[in-house]
Amino acid sequence: MKPLHATVPRMASPSDPLKIVFVGNVGSGKTTAIASVSEVPVSGTEAKATESDALHRKATTTVGIEYGVLHVHNTKVHLYGTPGQRRFDFMAAIACQGAIGMVVMIDNAHQQPLAEMDYFLQRHGDYLKNHPAIIAITHYDDNDTQTYLIEYHRYLKEQGIPCPVMRLDARDKNQVRLVLEKLYGEITKRRAMAR
Repeated sequence: MKPLHATVPRMASPSDPLKIVFVGNVGSGKTTAIASVSEVPVSGTEAKATESDALHRKATTTVGIEYGVLHVHNTKVHLYGTPGQRRFDFMAAIACQGAIGMVVMIDNAHQQPLAEMDYFLQRHGDYLKNHPAIIAITHYDDNDTQTYLIEYHRYLKEQGIPCPVMRLDARDKNQVRLVLEKLYGEITKRRAMAR
């Protein structure tokens, strides 16, 4: 059930705006991450959570596409956040159209965080074959699960997916910016190779 993503967007010039999309499971901090770095008020839609996975984590959840803006190295970056509930999966495919990079956020406090990562990597497999991405692991220090970063790295290596993995506190503006700068670096590297 992979979504059909739009064709790979043309490689923009360094001054052209970029579009980056955030995907990930419920409670991973997508809304919080975008809000922590956006230079404009974040627009989006929160509603009462209905899926059991969402209900265990928070009372409300994203049901639409969220939007924020950030400048990275004088480049305007449009940030789009997608809902984590499975019934809104189709919105991630819509948000990915024209996006040049992806941040996959995984809540390490989930009972099966590696299965959650697998779900999103499979769901966006076609997109990830052609675009840079960062795997951002949240709630790493504030839970009692036994899933460590090495396990995420090992899984990605076994799947042949060359994505960097980073810990992230979505509330920390500097950490979110670091993830986005790392992704920006991956994007510019691919631009240079495409020339």
